Amino acid sequence: MLLSREGLAEGEIALRETLFHTANGYLGLRACFEEGVPDGVRSVRGTYINGFYASAPIFYEERLHGFAKNQQSMANLPDAQGMGVTLSGETFSCFEGQAERFEQTLDTRKGTYARSLEWTSPDGRKTALAFRRLASFDLPQLALIRLEITPLNWCGEIEVSSTLQGDVTQDFDPNDPRKAHHGKKLMDVVGLSAKDGTLTALVEARGSGLRAACAVTHRWEGDIDQEVSANAQSAIALLKMEAAAAQTLRLTKYCVYTDSRRFPAPLASARELLESAAEHPFAFWAMRQEEYLGRFRGETRCGIEGNDLLDASLEYSAYCLLSSAGQDGVGNVSSKGLSGEGYEGHYFWDTEIYVFPFILLTRPQAARALLESRALMLGEARLHAREMGHPKGALYAWRTIAGAECSSYFPSGSAQYHINGAVAHAFLDYWSATGDLAFMERTGLPVLLDTARLWLDAGHWHQGAFRIDSVTGPDEYSCVVNNNYYTNRSAQAHLRGLLRLLEALRGTGKSEAELGFEPGEPEEFSKAAEGMYLPLDAGLGILAQDDAFLRKQELDLGAIPKERFPLLMHYHPLFLYRHQVCKQADAVLAMMLYEDGIPPEVMRATYTYYEKRTTHDSSLSECVFSIMAARIGDTEKAFGYYRRSAALDLENTHGNTGDGIHAANMGGCWMGVAYGFGGLRIGESGLSFRPCLPGGIDGYSFTLRWRGSRAVVKVSRDGIQFDLTDGAALPVRVYGETHRLAGTLRLPLA
Repeated sequence: MLLSREGLAEGEIALRETLFHTANGYLGLRACFEEGVPDGVRSVRGTYINGFYASAPIFYEERLHGFAKNQQSMANLPDAQGMGVTLSGETFSCFEGQAERFEQTLDTRKGTYARSLEWTSPDGRKTALAFRRLASFDLPQLALIRLEITPLNWCGEIEVSSTLQGDVTQDFDPNDPRKAHHGKKLMDVVGLSAKDGTLTALVEARGSGLRAACAVTHRWEGDIDQEVSANAQSAIALLKMEAAAAQTLRLTKYCVYTDSRRFPAPLASARELLESAAEHPFAFWAMRQEEYLGRFRGETRCGIEGNDLLDASLEYSAYCLLSSAGQDGVGNVSSKGLSGEGYEGHYFWDTEIYVFPFILLTRPQAARALLESRALMLGEARLHAREMGHPKGALYAWRTIAGAECSSYFPSGSAQYHINGAVAHAFLDYWSATGDLAFMERTGLPVLLDTARLWLDAGHWHQGAFRIDSVTGPDEYSCVVNNNYYTNRSAQAHLRGLLRLLEALRGTGKSEAELGFEPGEPEEFSKAAEGMYLPLDAGLGILAQDDAFLRKQELDLGAIPKERFPLLMHYHPLFLYRHQVCKQADAVLAMMLYEDGIPPEVMRATYTYYEKRTTHDSSLSECVFSIMAARIGDTEKAFGYYRRSAALDLENTHGNTGDGIHAANMGGCWMGVAYGFGGLRIGESGLSFRPCLPGGIDGYSFTLRWRGSRAVVKVSRDGIQFDLTDGAALPVRVYGETHRLAGTLRLPLA
């Protein structure tokens, strides 16, 4: 896919910085203009490492026990993107003179971003400039910027001032709760140097004490003079050459970033990696990048026929998910990936429910790394549980980077206990998809067991049913409620899954005590799971979102002006809490994840009821409604919701893509095809499908990895085709009937 934008659009600078960002799961750079932009033009100049953060106390005028103590924020790193250009004494700027043939492109198959233009200076000099960059998947600490300058109607001196800036601040918006409230410096410069053609910076993140290093050097073709210097806040390489008309200057900037969570001596490691990287030209790293992405497409190939926009969006989403997901067991998936500072780089339950399925079913080793990242946070989850009043067990944080809760608003933060169920859901799906019992015993069981203990303490027995009070479900417009259906159902699935794992581990000869269970715990887990209260309104024939939702006052969403959405930006939380209004899919999401036992008529009635009351103010919502519309047979609605969800970032429909991509929605873009149109579900017995083909597209396909085998699913007007491309034969259930997939299997559409 080639994502392209033409013309210099001043009002889209930040948006394009997001859309064209380059990242590799460890390192991310926004697509900022190397030469900078004038004051007053919105630009978010940012470079980020997955899991590298600063910390600061959260101040409350009235702080009560258990409130989150400290904030964690993904820190904006030293800026190595700077490359000022002077052409025969005139400073290059897209905002002065004339910028013609201006184009920005991101090639998701090559993993490179390019910006090119012909610039006519105020004095009439015409120059062709081309910037190209990548964040290497082959060496995740490496970013490269390639600059080509060609004088067209003049000759003279070209000067490039290439900088490494240590004095950086965070992006902010005091009026948007989804961003930091004020601009701040999160790092202190420990040292900057310029020596032997290499620029280096070592910084320390405030509060966390983590350190990051950046090392920069340059390589070029032809005769160039270089001088390097440094001061307290920046290091500079000044490169000069004399150029004739039509002579092209080619310069490559090598930038290596390391951090102390992965490298005990980050500066020494950065220097060492830089020296090795600079032995190879840009073309070498570009070739390796394209080869890596070729393998990735082979593993994850998916597509939509008959709708170019949706097909491009699907490929772009898959590429961004690869670019966002940590693969080292430390980094996870920030809600904005590595493309911006929205939500301050926090990890949410978005990873497990929306992003994880794509990664699990295409690249299970990468999914395992995400689970290891969650397991790394288990100690903090135990501490969080104690702060919340639970004598044992673990409670994963709603917003975090290293594991501690960072949300200062507990009703829609810490109260979201369902994140325990989300983490458990991912571990259990991993086990189903891979059969990796050794990993589950070593890494998964401690997480599943301690998070399950939390349910027993958070819930209680009343009138013969196990109930969980005072929690918040996915819908953040209904906070601190009793018996949120989604939460209770996820807790039930969690407990049942843990008991299945226990049985499997017993089969290896391990006792309950050896596995860490306390006497009588399995029986308590089983009793709570089977006695779980799942609210159902018999009169309406629907799942009740919680004990109070259906008794609340109705809110006429049609009477609210469009400019008053999202509601969270314009209405006090209490106003929202007392009305029947949903920010996002809640009970509908529960049906998608846990549909077993829900009668079809209840599923349809529940969908219809909540559809009228859901604003989709969250980007996590419309993809779920698309999936469930397909499940109940309404393919027209399924396509409509999918169309809006899939193009969210490419069309900036939420108006905030400039703050970063919506990574969870991108996971939902893939799920909308596989889980929605394809009807894919993961069950105890394996994979099941219920394909449909909505109007608006001619067909679709997606690739799955299951128990070491790989299969491609293709759906068109001619029917359904399964192709086993690698591994042993698989059982697949299609429309409730089991088939053996050993080569090619063709079936008619229902």
